[in-house]
Order: sequence, then C-alpha cells, then structure tokens
Amino acid sequence: METINTPALLQFVSDYTLVIDNTEQAYREVMDKEETNAKNVSGLSDVLRNEFETYISEVAERENELGHEAGALLISQLLNGWGSWTFDQIAKHYIGLKTEETGA
Repeated sequence: METINTPALLQFVSDYTLVIDNTEQAYREVMDKEETNAKNVSGLSDVLRNEFETYISEVAERENELGHEAGALLISQLLNGWGSWTFDQIAKHYIGLKTEETGA
C-alpha cells in the first residue's frame, strides 16, 4: 500500500524536526540513539514514534485528570496516529544528519 504524502503529514515531519533540531538536549538524544548510529531507519522510526505517542498520551491523560476532557481528546486525536511513514521520514532525516556528521 502506497502512502499518500498529504500536506498534513509533511507539515508534521517539518514541525517535529524543527523542534528537535533546535532543542539541544532533544537533538543529542536522537543523534546518540543506538538506532541512529546503526543507521537503522525502521528501528529509529519505531523508537521515535513510541516515545512521541507515549508522551502525547501522558499529556492527554493529565489534561483529562484535570477535568479538561475535550482538550485531552483533541490532543490525542490531533497528535497521535501519524503512522509509520511519517516517523520513517523523521528517522531518515536524523540518519542523514548522522551520515553527514560522521562522513560515512
């Protein structure tokens, strides 16, 4: 099945990498991951997707516990479920940067 590269998917990739690229600690964490160093796109994609979706779920749960049900649902609906293609693109971005960084 071919993924349709919608503007929303591309914007998500752009926004995600913009934030991580410009947050020193987050950038170092991604660049130092075993999967990044091994240039393992699918492995890095899975790790980044799991970390992101876990974080978003935690934020949504906190909002729900504070009585902000609609906000929690919106956070979850809008920020989870981007699919593997999206995180594959993010992983390729960081593996490309690692390749440039190491010259290999």
